[in-house]
Amino acid sequence: MNPLFRKLLGPRQTEYLVVNHNFIIQETSAEVHNYADTPGDAIPGADARTSFPELIGIENILMSIIMGRLPSFDLKGIARFADHNRPLYFDMLAIKHEDEQEDVPSKLLILIEDATEKMVMKQSLIQRANEANLLVSALAASNDYIDKVIRSMGDALLVTTTLGTIKTVNQSAQWLFGYSEAELLGRPLSTIVVEEKLLYQARHRYILSHKELLKELEVICTTKAGKEIWVEFSCAAIQTELQELYDFIYIGRDITERKQQEIEIRRSLAKEQELRQVKSRFFSMLAHEFGNPLNTILFATKILQDYGDQITHAEKQEYLEHVKSASKHMAQLLDDVRLLSSAEAGKLEFNPVPVDLQKFCSELVESIKISYAKNHTINFICPVLVPPGKKIENESEETQNWPALDAKLLRHILTNLLSNAVKYSPIGSNIYFELNCDNEEAKFQIKDAGIGIPIEDREQLFESYYRAQNVGKVPGTGLGLSIVKLCVDLHGGQIEFSSDTGLGTTFVVKIPFYKQR
Repeated sequence: MNPLFRKLLGPRQTEYLVVNHNFIIQETSAEVHNYADTPGDAIPGADARTSFPELIGIENILMSIIMGRLPSFDLKGIARFADHNRPLYFDMLAIKHEDEQEDVPSKLLILIEDATEKMVMKQSLIQRANEANLLVSALAASNDYIDKVIRSMGDALLVTTTLGTIKTVNQSAQWLFGYSEAELLGRPLSTIVVEEKLLYQARHRYILSHKELLKELEVICTTKAGKEIWVEFSCAAIQTELQELYDFIYIGRDITERKQQEIEIRRSLAKEQELRQVKSRFFSMLAHEFGNPLNTILFATKILQDYGDQITHAEKQEYLEHVKSASKHMAQLLDDVRLLSSAEAGKLEFNPVPVDLQKFCSELVESIKISYAKNHTINFICPVLVPPGKKIENESEETQNWPALDAKLLRHILTNLLSNAVKYSPIGSNIYFELNCDNEEAKFQIKDAGIGIPIEDREQLFESYYRAQNVGKVPGTGLGLSIVKLCVDLHGGQIEFSSDTGLGTTFVVKIPFYKQR
């Protein structure tokens, strides 16, 4: 856009966007997103109708402006209600944008000017005028007419003195609050309004300042049965026969259902926000966890490719070992993500088979030592032999005395817990892995002397992609413990832990033996 034109718009607080004949945004001012229906979409390259849906349906008019058949087109009083307490109104003016360069297709310049103050003032004036007319009409009408109107109203109506003593109630108020007219007359407004102090302060502000009361004031009320309901009150003051003495009218509407819906919406929004955060953590984790091993593989293969004839056999083996380790790490990460996806889709199955737990755990410990614990000592303790389980249909004679568990899920549980114990423990420390069984369940206890788990992180410890704040630069995905919890739950088991920051952590997993029904 012409710099001079831009300077002219600045003092007027006018924003703009330039779109082409396909209504694709070419250029915007710095603050134009404040007026967009979806602020994140008001960027160059996006369809202007996405962030400004008011343009939908008037495309032919806008094209006529671009082609020079119409000089301009404006839209007045467009509203945005992202914040109910601070509405936003603005006007839009569409004119042809003449480019300084020749042979450049014409574009559309849309000017946006803030009209909030003007619209709010206009609405306020209309509202005050309506209220004044209503009061004049009410005062001019007869008492009999007023009484009929009050009793026929669908909304609850209460009239109080300046001190808040109830003088009049209509039938709708009696139905809403469950009191009879005799039970309310002469009683303080606090009988039904829990937050009567708010209305009391509003009354006195009116008396002191002679200004209008708050409108659409939402307060909690109590019915005769003790049920709490939300009521939205509109308030007005009426001059009595005595000078400077007012009665106050409250017209209320039950909004309990609406408030409940708002609570549900807020919960949904919070859940959606949480899902966005989980998604963000997931992609961040993928970029980091895949980046390091991929770089390792690329570097190693580059060395082998370019200098394979110059390095020794031992060095080649070392680089190949790096490639193998990095590939194994990525394969494990993919396996973890696949497992979580299957669980979330309800496709993760529980397949119990007879398992020789002592042998299973011993072999798993040796595997962990080779893969993770070259600089740690894992002490496997199995003080009591695993008791025989019940025979499962089609079970061989050789395995019929072994308890039935899902070996694949159990491997995920123990591998993640043992590898975490190694990863977060100092080099040279001891890790204790104890197996105990009775006739009903297996109990696995894994104890380390590592960094521990801070108290503030314990509630979210089993959430996907969540990592404690004290892990520092120790690599990890935040998937391990969530996978452990999923696998334990599929077994119908329990997992507990105790921890002292800086002193170590103990995890206890109890898995009941499968019993065929």
